[in-house]
Amino acid sequence: MEIDRAIKESDDVRLKTKYNNAVYVIQRALALYSVEEVALSFNGGKDSTVLLHLIRASYYLHVAGKNPSVRDSEDTEIPFPIRTIYFENPTVFPEINSFTYETASTYKLQMDIIRLDFKSGLEALLKANPIRAIFLGVRIGDPTAVGQEQFSPSSPGWPPFMRVNPVLDWSYRDVWAFLLACKVPYCSLYDRGYTSIGSIHDTVPNALLCRSESSSSEDKFRPAYLLSDGRLERAGRAKKLISQSSPVICNGLRSDDVNLQSMFTASVIAVGDEILSGLALLRIEWDPYCVESSI
Repeated sequence: MEIDRAIKESDDVRLKTKYNNAVYVIQRALALYSVEEVALSFNGGKDSTVLLHLIRASYYLHVAGKNPSVRDSEDTEIPFPIRTIYFENPTVFPEINSFTYETASTYKLQMDIIRLDFKSGLEALLKANPIRAIFLGVRIGDPTAVGQEQFSPSSPGWPPFMRVNPVLDWSYRDVWAFLLACKVPYCSLYDRGYTSIGSIHDTVPNALLCRSESSSSEDKFRPAYLLSDGRLERAGRAKKLISQSSPVICNGLRSDDVNLQSMFTASVIAVGDEILSGLALLRIEWDPYCVESSI
């Protein structure tokens, strides 16, 4: 299996440890629940992309442990049977949508497209299917990570299911070490300076990755994996409401926008490693030293 092989061939000891721990959590979930009882929440972001490939590798190892013929042939292709959930939102970047559908096609994912809000969508999904556990790409520092462990029951007032968080202890650096070591596709926005992706209304490229010497708008920002301090992952995301005096603008970024303060329309429902957005007034200030927790 190409993911497991890439990690084994890597010289990154930390990455190997993170990978092995995540695979253990996933295989534990697969031992506790049947394939029909688990699902993956995928949103096209970097964390859920990592999670997808971790689950692919873990499922391969899970099957190989029971079937010697699979174990003896690393190139055997095993269908990915785990239901994948995608909450489609009108404010999502077109690149995220495209990447999500391309990923579903490439890896033959059984994808449920949900166009309701997160809570209502979950209620409908769990009512129609025997799902008892959902894999999430939540990491420490995410708004939804507070109080969570690798296995955490859903919060009171929400549909009952087990939240499984295999990458809970992964850092920004760990995420990119995995994606680059495994050479798996990821959303093209990350190569254009976006380090944390929310809606089209509350997300711009990370100013810390700006190429001051570049005259091309297409090559104005360095890739996300070159961000040296992962704690500044969300420097391109909207800050809390400060005032209501500035006009609302779109996410069309001009070269002279980077050092401006701008208003955006958005409100947030955290899903995995990214944000689904609605309507509320937020403000971006390009201050790299005032950064919210990463997602």
